[in-house]
Parts: sequence; structure tokens; C-alpha cells
Amino acid sequence: MNKNIIESNKSLVGKKTKKKVLSARFLEIEYQALKKRAKDAGVTLSKFTRAVLLSGKIVQRISKSDAETLRKLSGEANNLNQLARAANKEGFTHVAKDLVNLKAVIVNIINQLSHDWKSYEKSSF
Repeated sequence: MNKNIIESNKSLVGKKTKKKVLSARFLEIEYQALKKRAKDAGVTLSKFTRAVLLSGKIVQRISKSDAETLRKLSGEANNLNQLARAANKEGFTHVAKDLVNLKAVIVNIINQLSHDWKSYEKSSF
């Protein structure tokens, strides 16, 4: 850890003392993982946990309406697969109109998803 950060923390001790304690329960394996990550970061477990809690992003559970919309989208993937098989068997021109219609259906389904789901950063899952 940077010596300047340690020194600046020491100078704050008289000015801003931490008085609140937050308690949480962990499985042994979770606790060991947190300890390792703190050690790898070169900070105490307390500092590591505080930094993660203050800078972390909370991700809401998927809503029932978004879950239903995603199920519809999954069903359309099956339709797309069937059209791909038909295109391979009969030629693209036989399924072109169906593909255009399916595209419209898929775009409509995607537009039904909430803004939160559409703009969700994939790194959280």
C-alpha cells in the first residue's frame, strides 16, 4: 500500500473516527476468498470490504415482466432455427418474407424490455 495513503489515514484518526460497525455473515469459503482478495490488494480486510461496499454496484433482480419478455425472445430463437433449416433445404427466397416478419417480432420483443435490462452492463452477470 502507498505510504502516503497510510500517513494520510493516520492524520485523519483524530478528526474522523469510524464509530459505526456493520456486521455480515459469510460461509467459510466466502470469508477466505475475501481475505485473499484483500491481501492481494495489499489492504486490510476492513479497508477492502469498505471500498467494495462503497464503490460496488447493486444489480436488481430481473423483473417478472422482463423475465416473461426474455422467454418470448427465447421462443423466437426456436422459430429462427426452424427458418434457417427451411432456408438450407428450400433456399433463402422461400423463407425471406418469414425472416422479415420474424425480425419485426424480435425487435418488438426487445423494445418491451425495460431500459434497465437493455442498458445493463454484462460484467455483472
